[in-house]
Amino acid sequence: MEPALWAKIDEIRVFARMTPQGKAKIIEELQKQSRHVLMCGDGGNDVGALKQADAGLALLAGYGNVNTADTNDIDSLSDANAVVCDKKAEEALNKQDAEIAKRNRRAAKDRQAFLWEKQKELSNHQKEWLEEEMQARAKNGDTGVLAQMGAMKSSMGRYTEELKKVMKEYDKSHGNVYDPTEKEKQKQSPTAALEEASGGLPMVRPGDASIAAPFTSKAPSVKNCVDLIRQGRCTLLSALQQQQIMMLNCIINAYVLSALSLEGSRTSERQLMASSWLLTTASLAFTYASPCDRMHPVRPLRSLFHPAVFFSMLGQAAIHLFCMVAAVKMARAAMEEDSPERQAGWSGPSLKDVSEFWKRERARRRGLIEQEEEEDWTTYALNMWQQPFLPNLMNTVVFLVETAQTVAILFVNYKGQPWMKGVMENRALFLSVVVVAGSVAAAAWEFQPQLNALIHLSPFPNDQFRWQVMGLVGMTLAGTFIWDRFCVYLFASEIFKAMVDSAKKTTFRADIVPIFFTILKVMACFLVLGTGNLLMAGLAFWMYRRHSQEADE
Repeated sequence: MEPALWAKIDEIRVFARMTPQGKAKIIEELQKQSRHVLMCGDGGNDVGALKQADAGLALLAGYGNVNTADTNDIDSLSDANAVVCDKKAEEALNKQDAEIAKRNRRAAKDRQAFLWEKQKELSNHQKEWLEEEMQARAKNGDTGVLAQMGAMKSSMGRYTEELKKVMKEYDKSHGNVYDPTEKEKQKQSPTAALEEASGGLPMVRPGDASIAAPFTSKAPSVKNCVDLIRQGRCTLLSALQQQQIMMLNCIINAYVLSALSLEGSRTSERQLMASSWLLTTASLAFTYASPCDRMHPVRPLRSLFHPAVFFSMLGQAAIHLFCMVAAVKMARAAMEEDSPERQAGWSGPSLKDVSEFWKRERARRRGLIEQEEEEDWTTYALNMWQQPFLPNLMNTVVFLVETAQTVAILFVNYKGQPWMKGVMENRALFLSVVVVAGSVAAAAWEFQPQLNALIHLSPFPNDQFRWQVMGLVGMTLAGTFIWDRFCVYLFASEIFKAMVDSAKKTTFRADIVPIFFTILKVMACFLVLGTGNLLMAGLAFWMYRRHSQEADE
């Protein structure tokens, strides 16, 4: 190549008939221009380029026709030309991938049916083989229990070998989903047809390129490059959001522990158990976020110190701490001996009563420490549930506000679309967050006083105090959301625009209706389990699996 062309290398779109050294040289020149290069390949001639690239992806070797075949060769894409003309290449790749996945499910189902049929057939032959082996051993004078066990082992080994042989022949004749279809076989070269006719098992070969590539694909399609970028963006965004959530939770928990300790109170074990189940579900659902089906042209934020992230965290922490400080002051003022709430008839424990209660409990525990023995986890959990606790206003207010703030942290800092599934598409996260937020409101308004007493929540003095607490809950939810989105709008306007555009695409039928179906499924699951009938539970699970398989097909 002429030296003057290297400066214009980024304007060239197609490089053909390249040597291995030429491929690596092209990537090196692009990197000199501050470009980040992704390279994919399936052979030894791609090793140098894969090592030189910033990100290398090794494809499944031996099925290059997947990337070069005409779109009309895909069975189910009867209008493939229209798809390619009217839609972008990524949509065509997604549709091709869906067709291959459909073929794979169909092939797996056929193979399983064939396996079951042959197992039944060979099981009948196994009885004959067992009788023949027993007769042969009897003629040689080998009888007894050991002879029977040896005959069973021999017949079982023959059964296994025959089954392996049959399945090997099946795999040889049927190939796999990446093999050419009948229409594609007509276009094969004589050499390829001769290789296929010569026999041999279909092999899944990672390719020589896997030696040098940090990423290896189990499929031969170049669509895996798009999948790699999608997964990378999803992982990057998820890790960044988890760091935000962890830092904000640490700040809130540190203040809550110090505030309760200084006031002589603490959190009830029952309260921790009640809130931890749903919050743990939300946290796990947060970590299992999956990328979107379309790769957005705008890249997500990638640094914790980006102004949009950094100032958002500072503002959220300030709002949460302000609400928590206000909640602690409200509870302290109401629990004073001469507070207006007490003069109006409220008779809840005072801070002095709470402090004296925990002093007595600590003294009692000091006398019981030497008598405690090692316990299993069930006994330990039961003892934790039965730990003495004095419900008080300080603990109740702090618990409700802290739980609401944890919900706000998860909801505000989960930025899914357009890089990964949104909060409404992540069913487990959405439902757990909504249930926790609804539970906070129900506990504050004492819809079920017995349930409040079960988790050691103290009644509020009056409705005015209740409205003040719910105002703090609303402030911590709405305030942090508005501040975070304002920071994104101010410091990352392209990110804000991409999020708004994705939000505008939300529809009732595609996004809201599936949530109600998920709620019905959860309610049905609890209803079936509540009956205590294992047979009904197994039947319901079988029907659900069958329905899911039919939907996939």
